[in-house]
Amino acid sequence: MQASKEQTSPFAKAFGKWQSLRQTPAWVAELQRKSFDAYLAAGLPTRKHEAWKYVSLRPLNEAEFGLAPVLLDVLGLKSEITKFLRPEFHNLVFVNGHLAPEFSDAASLPGLNLVPIANVLEADSTSDVDSDSKSELATLRPIIERSAAYGDVFTQLNTAFIGTGALITVAAGCAPAKALHLLHINTPESHLSHTAPRHLLKIGQGAEFALIETHVTLGKDTKVFTNSLLEVTIEPNARLKYARIDHQGTQALHIGRGHVKLGKDASLESFCLSIGGKLSRHDLDVYLTGEGAEAELNGLYLTKHGQTIDNHTSIHHQVPNAVSRQLYKGILDGDSRAVFNGKVVVSRDAQSTSAQQMNRNLLLSNDAEIDTKPELLIDADDVKCAHGASIGQLTEDQIFYLRSRGLDPEESRRLLTMAFADDVLFKAPLVRDWLRPLIVEEYFG
Repeated sequence: MQASKEQTSPFAKAFGKWQSLRQTPAWVAELQRKSFDAYLAAGLPTRKHEAWKYVSLRPLNEAEFGLAPVLLDVLGLKSEITKFLRPEFHNLVFVNGHLAPEFSDAASLPGLNLVPIANVLEADSTSDVDSDSKSELATLRPIIERSAAYGDVFTQLNTAFIGTGALITVAAGCAPAKALHLLHINTPESHLSHTAPRHLLKIGQGAEFALIETHVTLGKDTKVFTNSLLEVTIEPNARLKYARIDHQGTQALHIGRGHVKLGKDASLESFCLSIGGKLSRHDLDVYLTGEGAEAELNGLYLTKHGQTIDNHTSIHHQVPNAVSRQLYKGILDGDSRAVFNGKVVVSRDAQSTSAQQMNRNLLLSNDAEIDTKPELLIDADDVKCAHGASIGQLTEDQIFYLRSRGLDPEESRRLLTMAFADDVLFKAPLVRDWLRPLIVEEYFG
């Protein structure tokens, strides 16, 4: 049965080639094999699975996804790649899943240790390992072994292809002046290929750090599957500002997951923008494990032309006196579909919890569809929790008011729609000046 499943898997040939190409220690090869077998045994989720009841993964079974190619002439794409670089940030660029040092400027920064995961694993396969590599391996190995044990099927699949991405460590008390921008670019040469970027971030006690993760595709018809994973540990009194931008091409498929753990008095400010792709799904799991921890999750998703965008958040209050806030907004047009499922879990010991959650949606078409499901699971009795959702459309009165002041119908709708989006964009000062014109160009252009 297992052999039969492997033969029909869209990733089977890619996995066999991946293992044959990589120089990794025995424990990594064994972990990859176990993870791929776990993926095969579980299979891709169907609509019978509660977490996937609104989304079909059929597009993943309609093609065989190979390994993304390494471009020999990355500099030949300089003009196209440069427009995605952000000079106000330090950029770490991955092209077709492979690090592109030609466009990266974040190799060595004070208080920030940044090492490609492939380098850590390859160093462990040699007999001569220096002390720095041993330290990096001591950080990396337990994380990937732990996540492989508890992870869902896409985490298992990501672990099977582990070897791309970076291990990022921020020293205690450090506060880099610039944010780090992780830029992932898929080129037309990656058509019908699969990438599995995985980043592990550890922020030391009292440190402050800002991270932006961007996924783009060159070529609107490039069909590529990205299965990304970000695992973050925020130690006591540390702060993370995080933004995630997904605006891939119209045929791109993307499954992303973030797993964040906060210590005592740590804080997370998160903003996620989803504006591209045929199918885009993002799961953000946050664990408040120290008293005084605070998490604010904001997001904006915009769909049109048959797109499906799915956002799942879960916040786990595991200790007393922690705070969480969520605001996700959606704008839907054409025959598109979106899903929002926000879950807040308050454990029995998490007294004096404060948790607020809201999802608001604007439908610009009668053919657009939104499924929203805010959830509260509360075992404690001394809490302040609330959740809600709304779905609406632009009204003729609103449009008439703007037309009476000289705007045409199209300008009126665009102005009202952007006003709806600005409410949540305002909560992302790290990237809002960049994203607002991007949204206008991509969604209304």
